[in-house]
Amino acid sequence: MQHANAHSIVPLNVPHSRSHDGRFGRLFGRGFTTWSPPGATDAEKTQAIRTFAIDEMFTDDEPADSLTPVGYTYLGQFIDHDITFDPQSSLTKHNDPDGLQNFRSPRFDLDSLYGRGPDDQPYLYDHTRVLHDGYAGFLKVGRGESPKEHDVQRNDEGIALIGDPRNDENRIVSQLQLAFVLAHNSTLQKLADAADPAVQSGHDLFVEAQRITVWFYQYVVWNDFVSRIVAPSVFAEAISFDEDAGDGDGPFYTVTYGLKDVYDWSENPFMPVEFSTAAYRFGHSMIRAEYQINFPLQGGVGTQFGKPIFSTPGVTQPSVPVPGPPDLRGGSPLPDRHSLQWDWFFDFPSSGGPFPQMAHKIDTHLSKSVFTIPGGPTPNPLAELNIRRGWRMELPPATEVAHALHIRPIEGLDPMEESLWVYILKEASEQADGEHLGAVGSTIVAAVFSGLLRGDAFSYLNRDPHWTPAKETVGGAPLFEKISTVDGKWEITDLIKASGLPIDGGAVNTLFA
Repeated sequence: MQHANAHSIVPLNVPHSRSHDGRFGRLFGRGFTTWSPPGATDAEKTQAIRTFAIDEMFTDDEPADSLTPVGYTYLGQFIDHDITFDPQSSLTKHNDPDGLQNFRSPRFDLDSLYGRGPDDQPYLYDHTRVLHDGYAGFLKVGRGESPKEHDVQRNDEGIALIGDPRNDENRIVSQLQLAFVLAHNSTLQKLADAADPAVQSGHDLFVEAQRITVWFYQYVVWNDFVSRIVAPSVFAEAISFDEDAGDGDGPFYTVTYGLKDVYDWSENPFMPVEFSTAAYRFGHSMIRAEYQINFPLQGGVGTQFGKPIFSTPGVTQPSVPVPGPPDLRGGSPLPDRHSLQWDWFFDFPSSGGPFPQMAHKIDTHLSKSVFTIPGGPTPNPLAELNIRRGWRMELPPATEVAHALHIRPIEGLDPMEESLWVYILKEASEQADGEHLGAVGSTIVAAVFSGLLRGDAFSYLNRDPHWTPAKETVGGAPLFEKISTVDGKWEITDLIKASGLPIDGGAVNTLFA
């Protein structure tokens, strides 16, 4: 692999993971040094991180908006929860990633939705709404404080009963989880309505609905999400199609994965800590101070106030009171009248005026809404937690990573900017005006995403690389309605449409009527 600004004399040294069971691993291990903040003692290093995070990464001014709708920030969080889960790591001690178990399968398989399936985790499935032979293939849906509003299912204590508890961290990601649940259920119902019960069992119908939903998700992950967050040249390099390959007796196209020298694995995909601990945390800089939720709750389109993800007395509060809880943290039933109006979060045909709300640019400035993360001291800056985690995980300096990727590194870095996470934010700001990742960030993220799709024998790119949701029909009619305005490309908006959740103000008003 070569980039236009490459140093060709620098060898690319990216060892394979030694693990075969879905564990974490390193892209840059042997021969690389480890980044450390300035200071002679751990206490001095910890203080250097805290000072830099507070003084340099948080300002009184709200960070600038990007051209990316805010929903993609939380789609990115949902995707992260589908492929990584590390309950064993700690910010207070050094961790060997080769000894960390990734409790999420490193594949885009929606195991955060389906868990281990109806047989192993029956509580995720609806046993009152079943298929013709009694098979429980529909995912269970709950109700919020208002019986008119859908929510993820919960127990009597309000705890979400879902495949990944982190998808109830905040209201936006939990309602994305709900959208996928309802999209699966809608797909399964359409298949069941058209099926011949003598031919297809309930299990077979469930498996087919799951396959379609997962492929729709995978398609959106690569073609809608990744295409937005990485540099266009890197995206084109990561996966390409040669339509002229072969002849009449051979394949009519080939699929080329162009970043295999960056992320490769011997048997099963592994989760690189450079990705999970640094490169993929770019979304933290995209978080807004407040989010407007829906037309009825806000009291009109012209209002420019909302709720933060997390509020802390004396640190972050809603600029103008909005009915219900002070913030959007999860962990309890959906508050009354808090169903998201989706055309305020993604670009639907019905979006207009100040909507959809836009995510902040990818840069080294974070919103005060993440200045104090719940469960810690006040303040508890997310920037400090991320930098400290990269140090404790012994990630290499950013300059070494850039050289290893044959990419010319940014010059004149502050020692703290050698933190790989900080560098990737700075690089995005300088090279892409914060609209997408820069060279190093794009390469790591695109390599891992394309590598995970390549490593899944059941992914749509392996089974049917030219698949799109338009290929799915039932009873001779299209299974899905395409509403996104981009020619030839389906987006997350189309999947939300398939879920049946309210999209515009009229639909939300009808829901509350």
